[in-house]
Amino acid sequence: MRVSSLSTDLLSTKAVTFGYKPTPEVMEVFATFRTMCNNAIRIAIATDAKSRFDLITNSYKHLKGFDLHSHYILNACEIAYAIFQRWRREASEEVCQILTLPHFRKAGILQHLARLGVRIPYVKRPFLKLDSETCKLDYLLLRIPTTPRHFVFIVLNGGMHQRAILADRSLKRGSVTLTETSVIISFTHQIEEIKSSGQMGIDVNLLNVTWSDSSGVTERVDISEVPEIKERYRSLRVVLGRVTNKDRRAGSFLQQKYGEREHNRCVQCLHRITKGMVEHAKAQAMIIKMEKLTGIRRLYRKGNNQGTLYRGRMNTWMFGEIQRQIEYKAAWEGIPVVYVNPRGTSRICLCGSRVTDIGNRQLCCSVCGKIWDRDELASKNIMAAPLVRAARPFKGSDDGGTRR
Repeated sequence: MRVSSLSTDLLSTKAVTFGYKPTPEVMEVFATFRTMCNNAIRIAIATDAKSRFDLITNSYKHLKGFDLHSHYILNACEIAYAIFQRWRREASEEVCQILTLPHFRKAGILQHLARLGVRIPYVKRPFLKLDSETCKLDYLLLRIPTTPRHFVFIVLNGGMHQRAILADRSLKRGSVTLTETSVIISFTHQIEEIKSSGQMGIDVNLLNVTWSDSSGVTERVDISEVPEIKERYRSLRVVLGRVTNKDRRAGSFLQQKYGEREHNRCVQCLHRITKGMVEHAKAQAMIIKMEKLTGIRRLYRKGNNQGTLYRGRMNTWMFGEIQRQIEYKAAWEGIPVVYVNPRGTSRICLCGSRVTDIGNRQLCCSVCGKIWDRDELASKNIMAAPLVRAARPFKGSDDGGTRR
């Protein structure tokens, strides 16, 4: 989700996924476009492209020989330049020096890098990326060009959510990405940011998501189904590894197949939960606050005196996916989402004094005498906390939830 402000309005973008059945002609375009991207990457390395337009200039004549529509050349160069930029940022100092020496280009820079054992990036999976001007969408019928003045029609499959998006004439269609199994179309619309009448603090834990708002409402949403799904598939992966230990190709195929199923089931479960929280914030016109959990994975590294099962369970904690869903759904409705520092949110009472852990996720304040539920206190502190730009990794507890 990308959100940018236009005066008092927000420009919000949402990607919608459709199913389809690729034809042999589409698969042929996939293969050609992938080759174009890989050739453009090599040209970018050989010429040390300074910009996307520089790469287009240097590679246009070569890519024109693939006989695809000219828009594919621009899209292939855009993808290739993004991959080249990332590769160059992560390259060693020696490689960067080689790229800037002109005599190496004349002698063949790609061959020289291969002799040094430097890995050249490449596009592995077949896909297509088209801008909004290249293709035409007529409800569930997508038209994409192949060669000049020749088009392929694709029938999209979508449920009620996808059909509702297509029926909304106020939305503006953006880029289109095709894979072997799906078509991903981006839509944008302008929406006025809500005038907030309160705040809503959301505390994300391993087994639940607890939220509190400024009207005094607190709710705990159970998400224990997600860790259970992950545990079942973890056991399944162990069995698959044992059965296919002599067939690497079959093992890789099955691991990928069931890994995608695990991810889809967990994400779908979280969609139902995050949708309800965003709808509540919209109905009450409230700003959403969440913890900035940057760096929390460092707490569960090997060598931190934690058990293997505990580290495995905590490293599958999908706090990032929960926050991502809340953020893009809130932006689509014009609801601001802000982040606060997570340090001490479940250790400081609302009166300002430090609380004591009395077990069973209960906390006691020695000053005001109030007994708090750990997650409820954290959500209230998040709601009342000031905003932060960043948050350091923090000391934690061993209760299997969010560490603070």
